[in-house]
Amino acid sequence: MARYALVLGIAKYDNFTNLPKAVNDAEQIAQLLREQGRFDVQPLPGKLIESENRWQITPDKKLTGKELGQALRIFLLEKAKGAEALIYFAGHGFEAPSLTGEAKGYLATSDCNKDGQNAIAFDDFNTLIGKSQLSSLVVLLDCCYAGSLLERSFINSGFSVFNSKQDYCLITASRAFERAREDAEGGIFTKAVIKGLSEDKAKGTTGEVNANDLISFVSQELNGSGQEAIYMGGGRSISLVWYPPKNPVALGVVSEESPYRGLQAFDKEHAKFFFGRQKVVSLIQQKLTQANFLPIIGASGSGKSSVVRAGLIPVLEKNGWRILEPILPGVQPLAELKRAFTQLFERTKIREISALIDTEGLSPVISRLTGSEPCLLVVDQFEEIFTLGSQEEERQRFIELLTQVSEGRLAIVTTMRADFLEYCLNYKSLTQLIQEQAVYMPPLVGAELEEAIACPADLQAYQLERGLLGAIQQEVVGQEKGCLPLLQFALTELWEQRDQQAHQLTLAKYQELGGVIGTLNRHAEKLYESFSEQQQDWVKRIFLKLVRTGAEEKDTRQQQPKAKLLSIAVDKPAVQKTINEVLEKLTQARLIVPETEPTGEVWVDLAHETLMEGWERFTQWRKEGRELRRLIDRVEDALREWQIHPKDENLMMGGLLAQVREKWLELELNIDTTTREFYWCSDGREERRKEAEIFYETYYKTYNSTRIIDRKFIIAPIRKSKFQSLESQVFSKVKNFNVHSYNSKLQTPNLPLKLENLKLQAQILKLQAQNSELQAQILQLQTQNPNIQDPSVNDGE
Repeated sequence: MARYALVLGIAKYDNFTNLPKAVNDAEQIAQLLREQGRFDVQPLPGKLIESENRWQITPDKKLTGKELGQALRIFLLEKAKGAEALIYFAGHGFEAPSLTGEAKGYLATSDCNKDGQNAIAFDDFNTLIGKSQLSSLVVLLDCCYAGSLLERSFINSGFSVFNSKQDYCLITASRAFERAREDAEGGIFTKAVIKGLSEDKAKGTTGEVNANDLISFVSQELNGSGQEAIYMGGGRSISLVWYPPKNPVALGVVSEESPYRGLQAFDKEHAKFFFGRQKVVSLIQQKLTQANFLPIIGASGSGKSSVVRAGLIPVLEKNGWRILEPILPGVQPLAELKRAFTQLFERTKIREISALIDTEGLSPVISRLTGSEPCLLVVDQFEEIFTLGSQEEERQRFIELLTQVSEGRLAIVTTMRADFLEYCLNYKSLTQLIQEQAVYMPPLVGAELEEAIACPADLQAYQLERGLLGAIQQEVVGQEKGCLPLLQFALTELWEQRDQQAHQLTLAKYQELGGVIGTLNRHAEKLYESFSEQQQDWVKRIFLKLVRTGAEEKDTRQQQPKAKLLSIAVDKPAVQKTINEVLEKLTQARLIVPETEPTGEVWVDLAHETLMEGWERFTQWRKEGRELRRLIDRVEDALREWQIHPKDENLMMGGLLAQVREKWLELELNIDTTTREFYWCSDGREERRKEAEIFYETYYKTYNSTRIIDRKFIIAPIRKSKFQSLESQVFSKVKNFNVHSYNSKLQTPNLPLKLENLKLQAQILKLQAQNSELQAQILQLQTQNPNIQDPSVNDGE
């Protein structure tokens, strides 16, 4: 396709300061576009270099308003019609009040006045662009603002066409405060553009630099310069220049490494195989130039994590960003958040940084890092903040810390399932940011879907057999949202059975596997049927442990410690060894994913939540016993909270404890030893509390009745020391019972016996209380009949 560029560099002005460096800037751009961008370049104002038979920008000529207006009209509406186009302008830009008193923006021409006469008005330029019918358009404006500041809001309103035209984009800069915009060589914006279009910034696989790569680099390069890069537009990422590719894989060398990811997300290590999402990545890049908090929202299986990890992160790293280790909120979101930041500092600083986050938030932590590069934190699977049982106070603080980041070097990107949007409505700051800044994942269709299927194989010098691509597309299009993991899994299985002689993926194997929808179910069933009956039961319990059972059928996956899954066998090492072998087979089959923490603890997760629907047997399991599993989740939430804060009030009590007691026979078979002991501890404390209440009430009545008798009949107090001694036992052993001392005992098998002993002590105290009440009754009888003796008094007293 034809490519045309109009390059403008105006040095001479009648009513503004001359800009001799603008000519040098424009000429460098013209040369770069001509040699590396394959553009047919028209330079203005120009002169013919006869020896080279080309036009060159000259500092000796003026460019009047009439000449520039006519040049723009012919270029946009006639010359570049249907083609790819680029316009570069280096010169003055300014604002002037209109007849209504509203400020208007202008590109200055050599003969224009400061009131806007003979200048090119932004809104006129905007209208002209709106009328054009180009394949694509990139506009680069390097305006030296003559006596006034051109702000982002002014540019946004002046060039609204770039928000509506597909594949049209504007890249320029605005200034937030007065500061020189030129150095000894020329304009700092153009200098950043030239650097961003250089060979070392090109992609290794394609040799390309596109508009999105350029804006990302320019934004970073201008950081701290007093100018802010602005990007407006949308659509596909427009290629600007090309260089010879450096990556040998791109040159057709056969490689047997799988380019597909099964049920796992793409990450930066596999970014070269990630295709089809350039538009979304470009949109995220654009949004990051305007906001520090960016939520990415989409259906389960729409590729949110892959877009960030394999699309966005590699691009930002290439452009000088510092990327923090991505986090998942988990059951302790604040701890995960702090860990992401404290690991940037020496161990001796961990407490200080953690305290700083508590008191001042996240941005001050980043300011303590050396350098000036922007930093990115990715919070993946943000919905875990609502699903994994974190306390409301902690949830609110976590959201507050993220949403308070509104300026500075730190940017935060979150990914979240769309069906959890309603949960966000309870948090005002989060709701507002979602409304203003969210990026919603579109379905992968058309050419983008074709890229995602075919391009990874192409990189490995493999081809799709004729008819295969069409068959896959036909099955995927029209399926329910979120089938991308199923697609990747089917392609992974297809790759495993590729024709290595012909270097081809075949239609016959695809059909044999069961297609996109059937491959995962067939694969999981085949593995399941290979297990014994006992092992199949363990598989069921393992998979249900890796799911958080939600209201209705809104389930989410949840990580579990491997030790918790092994505890299905209670304390039988031989059986635990067999369960470990089952876990290994599930891992090898790519159905679950283990991850080892720095502490050495291993956690296990579903390879993807698509398994919950893609494996029919698993879907049926999830429909069974949902209320019981939700109760188990609540009990385990309470246990985690008690382990963090081992206080009496964090034991189970009230309605939750009552439900557990009612369902105990069913629950006991489905929980591990630690959870059982937690229940026993909670139940024991509740029993002792009740016994204490009964005794105290009995004692109170008895003791008070004794006092009344004393006052009425003036009889000597009857053994108050007995009551006081009994009272002391109650308050020391029952009323002030502190379960914290039993924290370590939650791991001991003898705890039930100790709890039983405590219950017996409580029963003894109850009997003593009943005996005291009997003594009080005897006392009353004695006052009525002095001949009756107290049976508790022996002859020796």
